[in-house]
Amino acid sequence: MTTVDTPTSATADIAMIQTGQALLSLRDSGHSLPTALGEVIDNSIEANANNISVLLEQSEERGKKRVHRIAIRDDGDGMPADILHRYLVLGYSSRYMRSDTIGKYGVGAKLAALNFGRRIDVWSRNRPDSEWLHVHFDLNEALVDEGLGKSVVLKAPAPAELPADLKLDFPKETGTVVLWSNVDRLEEGRAARDFNELRQELEKELSRIFRHFLDGGIKISINDSLLIPHDPLMLLDRTWADTVLNKEYKRDDLKKGVLHHYGATTIGEDTVKIGQHAAHLRVTLYPKEVLRRRGLGGDTLAKSLRIPENEGALSFVRKNREVAYSNVPRILPGGVQEMDRFIGIEVSFDPELDDYFGIRNVKRGVEPHGELRDKLREHLKKHIPTARKLIDETWGVAAREQHEASGEHAAILDAVKEVDAVMPKPRVEPQEDTPPAEVALKELAEDAGFTRPEEQKKYIEDKKTLPFVIESVSFPGNIFLSTTHVADQVIIRLNTRHPFYREMWEPLKAISERDPGTVSGDEAVKAARRSVEAMSLLLIAYGKAESMHANPVDQYGDLTQFWGQFLGTLLNKVKNVL
Repeated sequence: MTTVDTPTSATADIAMIQTGQALLSLRDSGHSLPTALGEVIDNSIEANANNISVLLEQSEERGKKRVHRIAIRDDGDGMPADILHRYLVLGYSSRYMRSDTIGKYGVGAKLAALNFGRRIDVWSRNRPDSEWLHVHFDLNEALVDEGLGKSVVLKAPAPAELPADLKLDFPKETGTVVLWSNVDRLEEGRAARDFNELRQELEKELSRIFRHFLDGGIKISINDSLLIPHDPLMLLDRTWADTVLNKEYKRDDLKKGVLHHYGATTIGEDTVKIGQHAAHLRVTLYPKEVLRRRGLGGDTLAKSLRIPENEGALSFVRKNREVAYSNVPRILPGGVQEMDRFIGIEVSFDPELDDYFGIRNVKRGVEPHGELRDKLREHLKKHIPTARKLIDETWGVAAREQHEASGEHAAILDAVKEVDAVMPKPRVEPQEDTPPAEVALKELAEDAGFTRPEEQKKYIEDKKTLPFVIESVSFPGNIFLSTTHVADQVIIRLNTRHPFYREMWEPLKAISERDPGTVSGDEAVKAARRSVEAMSLLLIAYGKAESMHANPVDQYGDLTQFWGQFLGTLLNKVKNVL
């Protein structure tokens, strides 16, 4: 029998937590840089700061750039010595578990700092005539001390001047400076491709998270660049969206300092009662200058407005501070649709409802559950279809106006223009009988029914920069499509008299322009079946046409190769335009 000696230490009391090792594990708390810095900004706002500044410092190590130090400073009330001493204590908060403040758990700012850096320094003073007091925690020191059998402790605050190398222009009276150093998780290519992208993402996220405070006059800056509030509901004035839209539509007024507001329409504003408390739901529809027409939800303007990331997203706002901006599974009627990126949804609530929203101690990740989720879904079931219908109507009007002004195929041609920039360039040699571009477009305008000189002039201006121009026109004979190659432009005429146009193109186009609710299942199935038939016959007719040549492989091999290649490229990149 083997005898095992039991260490005498097994009978002694031991610490429940190995502080250094535990904090090393807790570094993976899942913070992004915006949510981590948001925890510190929360403290600044609670301390009545009017100005909050974030400074990211970049360095290079072994040929790779990284952010090595981050300073957050504010001109708030500052902390007395006893509060400052406990500032870095995990679990301590002067507002612990209160329901009238932004923070309440006492872990957010500490875990946020350790998520990215291994050392935290804090300087603070709560009277203009007092000395700056300093405390710090260094994870590396804690791990060493723990290995030597020493307890991990926080030294009492001691007088210390603010670091001269940070070039801090404020706070001059009261306030707090938090410094994260030994930052080891923000190297180039990890958190972002480069420093500029990291900074831009940080600005974008914080300008949305703290939009209500920015709108109220609190100033937050990133590397001396003041944040402009970003409102996913598009209700607030003088926001990021207003800046972008003024550059797009009112550039001359913007140069004069005049900023127009492009406000959303409120579709619904409801109070959702849960027991003695209530959440507030707002649903908005973006203005027509943002909706424009179908198929533009991912173009350059839409990306500048941050429209694609709004698709199906709900903004959850707790005490004026956004705590989550994300999709919630199965909460929108019929699931998330692409047009939902033009709908703003905000749910605001007070901390008393934290349990219903699944609020965690780091204020990230919200998913309403139970009775609250059911009630929100019922309200959204009423408002979201209304918003979607209005979007469809707006796009229908825009399509008709575009058709009248620019022709039936204008939306597709605009979308293809961007794709053509990455496709091979044409190699057509000029032919003697090919008319000049202006003449060819004038003839096409006449064929398409634009007969007045002013109409023709506008038509030519609109079309001359497009790589492809398609018009449905009437001409005799069995030809379905006719192509004219002018310089780097391809002009395509579709024959409206041809059976393919009459039996496939026209019926499908008519159905596509109707409200989805007015199309019966029988109509949709019939149209789909006839479309499959017509496309099959189109391919068969092409094969038959090839067979009329003695050597179709030599004659048409390159044609079919290029056709398949370009068709694949266009189908992958041009979607949901009509």
